[in-house]
Amino acid sequence: MMRILASLLLLLTACATATAPAVTAPPWRNDAIARDTVPDVYMTQWEKAENRAACALVAPRSVGAQGEAATPRAATFSGGWAVAYDLPNLRSAFGVAGAGVRAGEPSYSKWPYVQEWGDGSKAEYGPEGGEGPNQLAYVRIHGQDCLYNVWSRLGKDHLELLLREMRFVK
Repeated sequence: MMRILASLLLLLTACATATAPAVTAPPWRNDAIARDTVPDVYMTQWEKAENRAACALVAPRSVGAQGEAATPRAATFSGGWAVAYDLPNLRSAFGVAGAGVRAGEPSYSKWPYVQEWGDGSKAEYGPEGGEGPNQLAYVRIHGQDCLYNVWSRLGKDHLELLLREMRFVK
């Protein structure tokens, strides 16, 4: 009995003194992307959006090797803005949107993957519709009042690359 109590005490002490995992800064808190380096369609769509005052423009700094041949185009997101990228044989292969939905409104919450950052920003993601194969992320950026959508039909690794590459646009 004493051995069990001593073991439990050691375990509790170890848990209490364990260091929490390091929390990283969100990628969009790095240097912003200059407007002239972002495809023009981003600015055009964002400037027309009803939610632009509460939904800053973000874009991926890089779309990765899989996205190099993609062509960006305007996409429709009611009340918000969106840019989809088409590949030669795949429409809407991936994209980014500032949806016309407020960040605090209820949304799908059963995502298998969650990424949280030190400033309170959060991305929840996984197979679109819970089944896939397309990948979708709901991203809540601290200080912004819209739900960002980032998607990729090129797989989970590509979606995670897009999330790592997201930056505010100057």
